[in-house]
Amino acid sequence: MQDLPLLRTFSNTLLQRHRQTELMDSPDLEQSLHDAALAGLRRINRWSRTGAAIWSGISDLVAQCTPQQELTILDIACGSGDQALWLARRLQQQGIRHRIHGVDISGTAVAAATQQALQAGVSNISFHQCDVLHDPFPLPQYDIVMNSLFLHHLDEPQVVRVLQRMAGAASRRVVIDDLRRTRLGYFLAWTGCRLLSRSPIVHFDGPVSVEGAFTDSEMLQLSAQAGLLSARLQRHWPQRFLLTWQPDRTLSNE
Repeated sequence: MQDLPLLRTFSNTLLQRHRQTELMDSPDLEQSLHDAALAGLRRINRWSRTGAAIWSGISDLVAQCTPQQELTILDIACGSGDQALWLARRLQQQGIRHRIHGVDISGTAVAAATQQALQAGVSNISFHQCDVLHDPFPLPQYDIVMNSLFLHHLDEPQVVRVLQRMAGAASRRVVIDDLRRTRLGYFLAWTGCRLLSRSPIVHFDGPVSVEGAFTDSEMLQLSAQAGLLSARLQRHWPQRFLLTWQPDRTLSNE
């Protein structure tokens, strides 16, 4: 498997989105390679402080929780569950009652997430195999519906579909963290994936993910198409965005 040439960082303007099939998306990927790639992604997420970014998008809701309330969270395309587990630990530390469901189309990812939760002794969290484009979620409604590093895997109509499903299942907040398609983002992905992981899957998929990612304006346009007209987008390190949206309670109560 050959590395993508670093020269593409400078020769490719990334003006147009170029989505390619990533190796992690292959249904016949060997489990050992899949597990190694998931471990590499966990390390990259820790370095990128993805959990902290997502927390910034929900901290106001957490602050409003009373001891009697249970905060429900759905993590779409949860992978090996590192973000869901990070949130569960943080909520537990703050004494917030919570229930978290993670869903992913990959049985390998769900098994890895379940094993991680068991080893960590984290309660009130479970993982389920689910095609988020078609299958019902474990519960019809959650306070918060989130995903991270997922939308760049999809075609634009699929992104709109996922956003609509997230909005329909979220009673209080939608939170999305993903890559931004920039030259610096490509360079950081190419370099960071090689420094933080030995997985050839991660080495290939990292830069390819940036080529398939969205610009800020493209993401806001897709959000508007899905009906998330008041979505807010903020940039954060390393060349990522945090998009948040909440339903208009005035309209929902009419």
